[in-house]
Amino acid sequence: MQIYRMAAVLIVLMITGCASPPEVKQLSVKQMELFDTAISAVSIQSEALMMTAERLVTEAKQRIDAEEQDTRSRMTALVQQGGLDSEQASELTRRISERSAQAILAKQQLDRDLALIRTKTVELNGFIAKMKEVHVALDAYIQSEKAGEMVVNDVLNQPSVRALLSGVNELMTRIERSQSDLTTLLGAL
Repeated sequence: MQIYRMAAVLIVLMITGCASPPEVKQLSVKQMELFDTAISAVSIQSEALMMTAERLVTEAKQRIDAEEQDTRSRMTALVQQGGLDSEQASELTRRISERSAQAILAKQQLDRDLALIRTKTVELNGFIAKMKEVHVALDAYIQSEKAGEMVVNDVLNQPSVRALLSGVNELMTRIERSQSDLTTLLGAL
C-alpha cells in the first residue's frame, strides 16, 4: 500500500515541479541513494557487531567455565591429599559453591549485556531508517509543497511536518541514550 502512495507522490512530483533549482532536486535524489547505501552498510556493520559480540560472550563464558573447572580441580586435589578436618572440608565446599554461583551470575550478566546490545543495535538501525523517512518528506517538499504535504500525511502518516519533527526530536534523545549504552556495553565486553 505504501508503495502505491509513493508512486502516486512521485507522479505528482513529476507533473507539478516547483521553484527549486534542478541541481537541488538532483542533490535530494542523490541523498536518497546515499541513505539507501548507508542503511545497507549499517545493516552489515550491525550484523558484524552482533557476530563479534556473540563470539566475545561465548569466549568469556568458556573462560569462566575453564576458571571454574580449574578451581574445582585444585580444591579436589586438596581434598585428595587428605588431612582436612570437617571445618576445612566445610569451608572448601562453601568456596566451591560460591565460585559456582559467581560463574552462573557472570554468565547471566553476559547474556543480559548481549541482549541489550542486540536491542540497542536494532534501535540504531531504526534511527537511520527514520532519517530516510524524514528525507523523503524533505525531498517531496523540495519537489513541491503540495507533494510534500501529501507525503507527510499519506505516506508517513503524520498530521504535519511539526509532528514529524517532534517525533524525530524524541527519537534523537532515545538514540543518543542508546548510543551511550551501546558504547558502555561494548567497552564492558
